[in-house]
Amino acid sequence: MENENDLDYGVYGQPSIITRVVGRWGEIGHPGGSGVDGDPDFDENPYSKPIVIPERFKEVVLKMCPEIKDIVSKGYRDTKMYDPNTFNPIYKYLVGVDLFFDETYGMKKSKKEYGDELNDYFRMTYDGMDFITFHVQSFIFPPEKTNEDKFFEIFGVTEK
Repeated sequence: MENENDLDYGVYGQPSIITRVVGRWGEIGHPGGSGVDGDPDFDENPYSKPIVIPERFKEVVLKMCPEIKDIVSKGYRDTKMYDPNTFNPIYKYLVGVDLFFDETYGMKKSKKEYGDELNDYFRMTYDGMDFITFHVQSFIFPPEKTNEDKFFEIFGVTEK
């Protein structure tokens, strides 16, 4: 039976050492990230080529989600899997995006919910492209207007 003193010792009677995992990421070689658990870093792949979001897909997203003002690619990550029947490589792509929001509507859902919606809209727009998925990396909001900006918006003289 264990008592309180037994809980202070680890394996074979040695004292247990408790360290914070966050402080040890450098020791175990973790490359870092955005600080969110499971959030992939799209800047670490040196072989990734710059990509843009297709205009057709962007139009669908902007019409279906009026709170989104723009959608911008942050890069992609690819994963190679093998077909078990033929052993041919199958590539799957994860596209990272930043969502720019309108100051009027604001954000209405979480990153995961927006990511799921982007995946659904992409599959509706491009049939048969189930090897591409989206990950919302960050939300970007317009800066809040100062009193000076609001004043000159109302009383400012426009050049003619």
